[in-house]
Amino acid sequence: MPFPRFAASAVRAGLELARARLFLHSTRPEEVFRRNAQSARAGAAAAPDSSPEEADSHYRHVAAFISAMAMRVPWRADCLVQAMAAQRWLMRKGLPSEIVVGAAKHPDGRFEAHAWLLRGEAVLLGGDIDRFEPLLDSAQAALRQP
Repeated sequence: MPFPRFAASAVRAGLELARARLFLHSTRPEEVFRRNAQSARAGAAAAPDSSPEEADSHYRHVAAFISAMAMRVPWRADCLVQAMAAQRWLMRKGLPSEIVVGAAKHPDGRFEAHAWLLRGEAVLLGGDIDRFEPLLDSAQAALRQP
């Protein structure tokens, strides 16, 4: 990858992470579902101006840069911040994704929450999610909306 594109992607990832971190403080659970619906609409409305291979490449590119920059920014950029940042970046390109929030219980009784970003059934960000159960999926949330 040419250095100017690399640098631009690193800066973009850092800015998206900063925005997501700031936005996190005012995010309520239903906001995640609203963002998921907005992402799905953006993906459905986007004209397919790229091939499936180009879209795959862009998904991988965004996930790699968000993940790498999350380890380098001077603030906490944990799973939900990364998922929100990547989803916004992808949405601006007309590529849909879904944030899922789940939980797991450790054998010693401790509770652990985790967020991940999906493209269909594929995990883009969030690592191994096998032990986590979604707290509420978008379809269930849509049924609860007035």
